[in-house]
Amino acid sequence: MKFKLPSLSTMPAWFGVLVLEVVLLIVMALTQPVFFSGSNLSNIVRSSAIPIVLGIGMTYTILTAGIDLSVGSVLAFSGILLSGIIELMPRYLAVVVTIALVTIIVGGINGTLIGRLGLNSFVVTLGTLGIFRGIAYLVTNGTTRSIDTGPLINKIGDGNVGPIPGPLLVVIVLAGISIYVLRSTYFGRDVYAVGGNEFAAKLAGIYTGRVKMNVYVISAFCAGVAGIMQVGRLSSAAPTAGAGLELTVVAGVLLGGTRLSGGVGSIWGTVIGLLFLQTVSNSLTIQGVSSYWQQVVTGVLLGAAVLFDRIRLELSGRAKSKEKK
Repeated sequence: MKFKLPSLSTMPAWFGVLVLEVVLLIVMALTQPVFFSGSNLSNIVRSSAIPIVLGIGMTYTILTAGIDLSVGSVLAFSGILLSGIIELMPRYLAVVVTIALVTIIVGGINGTLIGRLGLNSFVVTLGTLGIFRGIAYLVTNGTTRSIDTGPLINKIGDGNVGPIPGPLLVVIVLAGISIYVLRSTYFGRDVYAVGGNEFAAKLAGIYTGRVKMNVYVISAFCAGVAGIMQVGRLSSAAPTAGAGLELTVVAGVLLGGTRLSGGVGSIWGTVIGLLFLQTVSNSLTIQGVSSYWQQVVTGVLLGAAVLFDRIRLELSGRAKSKEKK
């Protein structure tokens, strides 16, 4: 029996990124011994956690052929909101209230406009990006607020829960829940169905508007959690927090194989894609490369992800045509 390697059109989209991640780790191990130090590996894990949490929410929206450009601004908004209410109640309750308010307000606005009223997700979330970033600046007058986070918020953002880094634990919990939801629940199947063919989903009896509304609520929830993590990591809340982070998040989600056209993708791919981007960023930093060039690299990888997905689609189409013949 002959062993046959999977073709480019059939292998998971994230597999190529995983191979690149392994190659990069090997190269860095050979050229930069400091890369595999405990402190640097811990830094990669902790700095990857916030983009991955945002990416989990973004994956839901892109799976429905939408997008949420407001996640970076919502991250900043949630940190500022927490700074305003943390002195009014116990810290654990302040965290819960902050995430709940962000989920209801931001998820409600984006979800209603996109899911209920059928407005374009790009335009709506570009608008809310400006709205919530503007609110963060107005409330703080553009200044950074120091916050006495306490042990709970510190563990979520930068501490440890036993031997496990707190940010990693948050990622494991959210990713695990999302993998189960998308693979094993009716809602998850509806998300893929809406992204794959919204018209057919409607004919099948799926309430597409409700599904779209729910994915933006989920994205807002993840942005709220990421905002709390950012406060815990820096012990402060800044109106500039998360600026431009939406580009990195979208790039990581697409690198992980989630298609902008919707209907195809996975949480596993998102985690791998964003971890790869953070590893690249960390590698360039160790080698003394300017942060401006790191933004260029992120943009190039984003374009490469879209191009690679296009090639895979064409190869898949040709393979199906051959099978029919």
